Amino acid sequence: MRFLAAAELLEVWEQGSSQPPAQRALALLSMACPDLNHEALARLSIGRRDGLLLSVREATFGARLSSITSCPKCGEQLETNFDVEDLRTSTGSAADEQGALSADGYEVRFRLPDSTDLLAAGGQRDAEAARKILFERCVLSARRKSAQLPIDALPAQIVAEIEREMLEMDSQANVQVEFVCPACGEKWSAVFDILSFLWGELDSWAQRLLLEVHRLASAYGWREADILEMSATRRGIYLNMVSG
Repeated sequence: MRFLAAAELLEVWEQGSSQPPAQRALALLSMACPDLNHEALARLSIGRRDGLLLSVREATFGARLSSITSCPKCGEQLETNFDVEDLRTSTGSAADEQGALSADGYEVRFRLPDSTDLLAAGGQRDAEAARKILFERCVLSARRKSAQLPIDALPAQIVAEIEREMLEMDSQANVQVEFVCPACGEKWSAVFDILSFLWGELDSWAQRLLLEVHRLASAYGWREADILEMSATRRGIYLNMVSG
């Protein structure tokens, strides 16, 4: 993984503004991980993908993360701070991305969801329809008493068990953050989505950077490319001089 320059991050941000989330993740990783081709990145399990996105976040904005959330009971706003390593779980290899379930006479082989599955299901407006597409794409075979079964013939309890197995196998895709409200004592947990968090940071950063480019280009007549090649420290010094 390599460090991304300001111009590269802006390019990814601009392209990703009109793309679905899974495509944004692949664009970021394709630029940050040139040793992996696009297809290989797309076939990573969501947990392994998210582990790489954590590394991109650390290299780009640092290891410390801050966020604000609201208590679901009293509405109190909480500012939380944590490190990238607090969000990491054990991540398996490609060999760990297939599993099998044997229960109640059913024998099911499955694989973990990847970015191609998210893109295939992303066009669905109904969450249940998207979930069904994901499940059908990831179940490789289903049998009962040696007879092949269509995937949609699996009972609800078997489907739920397979989904639980997937979450356990790919725990990085389901990171839970615990909260305690200091005002009312309410406790709750929420899933931390590194892609959504990182893209929100990238969007805010890009908007600020473009404003800086505008101010410096207006003041000095410099080209955007020249301004982007400057370090943040140098840009800041020039901005202070422009502001007087």
